[in-house]
Amino acid sequence: MKRREFLGVLGSAALPFRIRDDVFVERWSWAMGQAVHLMVYAESEQAGLDACAAALAELRRVEARLTLFDDASDLCELNRRAGTRAMHVDRDLAAVLALAEGFRRATGGAFNVAVEPLMRAWGFHRPRTTPPSASELAEARAAVATAVVWLAGDVARLPSAHTQLDFGSIGVGYGIDRALAVLRVRGIRRAFLDVSGDVAASGAPPGEAGWLVGIPDPDRAGATRATVRLRDAALATAANTVSLVRYGSLVAGHVMDPATGWPARALTQASVVTRAAVAADALSTAMLVSGRAPVDVIRSYAVRG
Repeated sequence: MKRREFLGVLGSAALPFRIRDDVFVERWSWAMGQAVHLMVYAESEQAGLDACAAALAELRRVEARLTLFDDASDLCELNRRAGTRAMHVDRDLAAVLALAEGFRRATGGAFNVAVEPLMRAWGFHRPRTTPPSASELAEARAAVATAVVWLAGDVARLPSAHTQLDFGSIGVGYGIDRALAVLRVRGIRRAFLDVSGDVAASGAPPGEAGWLVGIPDPDRAGATRATVRLRDAALATAANTVSLVRYGSLVAGHVMDPATGWPARALTQASVVTRAAVAADALSTAMLVSGRAPVDVIRSYAVRG
């Protein structure tokens, strides 16, 4: 949600003046490899700025542990140990591993963090000049299909040397949930966090039923397909129309179908609203892959958060 769009939604309420003893504070930043937009209502401007800083720091803390793009991250270390020894993991990696396994089971494998071999085969994390061959895709699919993640308490292990994990469809949601938890600890009752389209809301702006969010139209750049109001909920949208690789006339999106080894083709775009951002993140990906909404799973997370 861009600043002028937000101003259009809240009108004069978006200006930094006191409403019901609340002061509106807005921050733009960068974390988890993406643009971040954070809006809060606080008791004072300084309290709001401090809360925003703490939330952004939490996003970056989670990123440092879960990213594939820093060799020092916990995830990279776990991937390096695949097929060798176990690793003691902190609460973030342990939590995401457990959540990922739950989502994999609940979606029949449509969501699977072990897709990194396919990501590499298609040139997303290891640039290449030609599309993958049939044998390369078969090898990568086999690595995904046979992947096992062993987790016992704070000890994790990837028994197969071919298993490699990618948290691209769950890490942002987890980070958003952690950042909102930091805001709650600081007494922030009204907040909205947008990490490049994955969003979550606490409470609502003064006088509003919820935070107004536009769902992009995949067929018209810059246009909105639908709008929803979020209150104590999260929304994530998965699509294979933004992060792309091109090989001549072949254009491939970054969300992989573990069953076929090809980018997901069942839907153009999928949006999911749940209580928890991590669930919305994972389940929108599963829906894009499978072409159907995992209704029972979505309902369970909508109830439990």
